[in-house]
Amino acid sequence: MNILQDRTNKDSEKYLQNLVINNKEIQKYIIDNLGFKYQGDEKFTKGKPYINRILPDIKISKNNTILALVECKSSNINVTDYVRGIGQLYQYEYFYENNIIENKTDIYSKDFQTVYFYPSDVLKKNDFNIVKFKYPQTTKILQINLNNFTLRDFSPEQSVKFSNTGEKLIAICPYYLRDNRLFELYIILKYLDKKFKNYTKSISRIDFEKNYLREFKTPNNNNWRNAFISLSGLGFISNKNLLTEVGKKFSQLSFPEFCANIAFDFYKPYIVEIFSILEKSPSISLQEIITQIRKNNDQKDILFLTESSTRYLSSWLNMFRDDLGFLTFKPRSNERVINYNPLKLSKQEFVKYIEKFNKAKNYIDKLEVI
Repeated sequence: MNILQDRTNKDSEKYLQNLVINNKEIQKYIIDNLGFKYQGDEKFTKGKPYINRILPDIKISKNNTILALVECKSSNINVTDYVRGIGQLYQYEYFYENNIIENKTDIYSKDFQTVYFYPSDVLKKNDFNIVKFKYPQTTKILQINLNNFTLRDFSPEQSVKFSNTGEKLIAICPYYLRDNRLFELYIILKYLDKKFKNYTKSISRIDFEKNYLREFKTPNNNNWRNAFISLSGLGFISNKNLLTEVGKKFSQLSFPEFCANIAFDFYKPYIVEIFSILEKSPSISLQEIITQIRKNNDQKDILFLTESSTRYLSSWLNMFRDDLGFLTFKPRSNERVINYNPLKLSKQEFVKYIEKFNKAKNYIDKLEVI
């Protein structure tokens, strides 16, 4: 592979390095996730050799203050490469602790961090569990979605969700959803944008649910907890439960646009897995769907899909009916009608079908009176 191909191949480290150094939107997301306020004068530069000729992939600085040193990895890495990256991060932390700099004008920020930056697909493309490693104290794991270049902080909350993957339980998608409709996620985003846009303090999820969200009387009205976890996993809210820069962007979409983007760019592997079965047998039982999914995946369970008996699967089917609208069925019934095939549509076409078939209007309309 030549240099040009290396920089344009999404599976290469050079491609990621190029994105970070040249894409202002990604830089904005990174600064936001590091807990700083983006000003536009931050510098993202290729690292120069430190002691022992150790070369950080990227240095993030502002007015000669080093905010972070970044280690990039592609999605197609093996466990040795991944561990080698962690080793690099420990060296970057050592540089900070001992005030080792690449030039005399640099100083380290008191809030300096090391960053492990790689595609979110690492969670599903490899046979090792990223949660089962020790990382430096200063390290923040930032994962990029290469479908739309959004970022998320792979937080401790997300680590717990992925901690059990292994030989018998695999991930086909790096994003979480359970016991929620997409319109519930959308309601939180819109509410945060309307009422807490300039808020800087942490918001209690419990208080937010009791004081505001339960007014919407949604299907999961007494359990908004999973909606917050899902939004955090998508990179839409911070550890303060406020909108991230990515969340702000998605909060400005119409509901059909929001659903189409979530389905295409985040949850599509689940849609493909389930709909490929329903397309052939729309009224198959939930347990039969689970059995077929396991058969299609070498008898392995799928994270957030075949666990907890049929509970996860029910959540997906409810979302397909109420948010995306490509299924119609009555509660606790296996008699299903396919309204359209979501796998044969462009994202723009998907928006039009969602607008026609979704069942969220009564809930979304309540946003107009808050």
